[in-house]
Amino acid sequence: MTDLRRIAIGALAGLVAAAAWGGGALAHHSYSMFDRDKTITIDGTVRTWEMTNPHSYLWVVVPKKNGATEIWGMEGAGIGALLKAGVHKSEVKPGDKVKVSLHPLRDGRTGGQLISLVLDGSNRVVNFGGGGGQPGRPEGAEGQ
Repeated sequence: MTDLRRIAIGALAGLVAAAAWGGGALAHHSYSMFDRDKTITIDGTVRTWEMTNPHSYLWVVVPKKNGATEIWGMEGAGIGALLKAGVHKSEVKPGDKVKVSLHPLRDGRTGGQLISLVLDGSNRVVNFGGGGGQPGRPEGAEGQ
């Protein structure tokens, strides 16, 4: 094999490796769309919990003062992190009454980064990792 051919093959291999490595970095977004300096709490009823990768999504129907409702969408940790922390798909079900803590969207839309929720009735707290830490249950919540 000639030196020129070895250089071309090496360059091509380097480009393929760079593209593969860079694609993963581009696939993940930043958290700049959330105002992580603010934490708000909303009360509502779970519409859907999508335990998916790379992030989970919680959709909550929130009543407004005028009697109307609005849908809030919150992004949480991915499946692997949630399962590792002991949070399972069955933790939250459609129809559950919840109090949700989140970092709101900066643009004012109804949504944000899911931090935790409290299930009404049981007062069970589920931490979804949006506060910058790992998802799971906070200390003292085991067995609840």
